[in-house]
Amino acid sequence: MFMHRFRIFFYIAGFVFLGLLVLMLLINLFRRNVYDSKLGINLLLIGRDGMGVISVRAESGVVGQMRLPDNLSIPIESNGAVYLVEAIYNIGLPVSDPLNSARESVGQALGIIISGVVRAPVDFGVDGFRQSLFNISTKTNLSLIDRYLLFKDFNEKLGSRAFLSFSLPKNVIDFSDEPDGKKIGELNTAVFVWSRNQWVVDEVLSETAEVTVVNASGKDGKARRVARQIESAGVRVIDILVAKEENDNACLLLGNIKAHPLTAKFLINSFSCKPVAKLNLMDLIDHDVKSDLVVILGKQS
Repeated sequence: MFMHRFRIFFYIAGFVFLGLLVLMLLINLFRRNVYDSKLGINLLLIGRDGMGVISVRAESGVVGQMRLPDNLSIPIESNGAVYLVEAIYNIGLPVSDPLNSARESVGQALGIIISGVVRAPVDFGVDGFRQSLFNISTKTNLSLIDRYLLFKDFNEKLGSRAFLSFSLPKNVIDFSDEPDGKKIGELNTAVFVWSRNQWVVDEVLSETAEVTVVNASGKDGKARRVARQIESAGVRVIDILVAKEENDNACLLLGNIKAHPLTAKFLINSFSCKPVAKLNLMDLIDHDVKSDLVVILGKQS
């Protein structure tokens, strides 16, 4: 009798466990994809020995890695605090969504778009990133489809290519001495000039799209920070505006999307923008715009 009940309990527990696995798989499969083989991607890799940016451009056969100095300070937008790089990869951020918070904060600090984030028990670098794609301990915002496509591109297009390794120029970091004698680095505005020449997406640059960024988030300086990131990919931002009222969405995209499909797709992947056709801009701003595309940053951005 006891063994019979035990077997029933065992079967029920097994079915529950299997159901949870299937549910987790479905959630991951339907997660928003951020990787596009044609446009490439910049990712934040948080390894066990360091943190930095991995840049993948499969179409052009280029992969790069840039490790961030351990003593570099990064302002965290979600809680207003400042953390050193070594604290982020050793301890993590004390916020509700530490991975995406780190991704967004590093991207804004460097003035570049970082769409993916991976935290895994691997050494920082391109080889470590490849190992992390199907590591059971990996935590990431990449969907299973993203991870498969990246793995496929590395094997088919990038496997035999040498990768580039570069670092931040000395002139973009200001160092100061702490009372304990430790040197702490802080990025200055020169980093935005450097980023505009380092992270261009050729497919986006070739469309020569002009973009207006509208701040409807209620966060001071949000549009300026996002504009810098957009410009680093090769898009020309011709105007930055503040909306008359806040918008509840994360990001809206409108304009001549058909004439600039790659730029539009890049913005959608990078900022979770939702394309909209029927929206009266005059409800948000005081004058019309002359750009090809308009990015409206809402409160959830």
